[in-house]
Amino acid sequence: MVGLTESNRSAAAQARAYAEAILLVAASTIMGLLLAPRWGNSAVDLLYLPAVLAAGVLGGFGPALLAALASALAYNFFFTAPHMTFRIDSANDIVTVVVLFAAAALTSQLASSIRKQARLAEAHAARNATIAGLARRLLTCTSDKEIADVATRELAMIFDCNALLVENGREPRVLSSAPGQMGLGPSDFAAAALTLDVGERAGRA
Repeated sequence: MVGLTESNRSAAAQARAYAEAILLVAASTIMGLLLAPRWGNSAVDLLYLPAVLAAGVLGGFGPALLAALASALAYNFFFTAPHMTFRIDSANDIVTVVVLFAAAALTSQLASSIRKQARLAEAHAARNATIAGLARRLLTCTSDKEIADVATRELAMIFDCNALLVENGREPRVLSSAPGQMGLGPSDFAAAALTLDVGERAGRA
């Protein structure tokens, strides 16, 4: 159930990123239409690069690549003769559209790489903070029971799972469990006994 919820959230976030990429290109197109009558079409293509860069930073490579393609098509449709069509009569305009797409695609890749590196740095920082916090809490423990309680609570929180510590022996018993965690049934105890005996995975998970 948790995995399904996370998948739905991820799909919704990805769909939102693609929608935001299209909106950014639309905003750049509107700005171009407002500026072109006064300053011409020569610099309009540059208006699309910030949109592609923003799409890459906010949504990743896929939305940024969509923004690059949409930028090239929008520029072709609105700013190259004949207007309001995807036909291009001028060789210069063909080169402009191709260069715009290539530059936008490269920009999208760079922006996506920056976003990926930022996420990795954030993940490393969060992991280090978690390790430091766990070590600090373990240092304050004065008994095996307190160590077990801290360990199960932290594991349950980090992995969002049902964490219990089972004591070794012919008849395993739960030594510690995180608050609100589910108990073990007979089959779970049997799997725990097998794991403790042979040192390998056993049971449903």
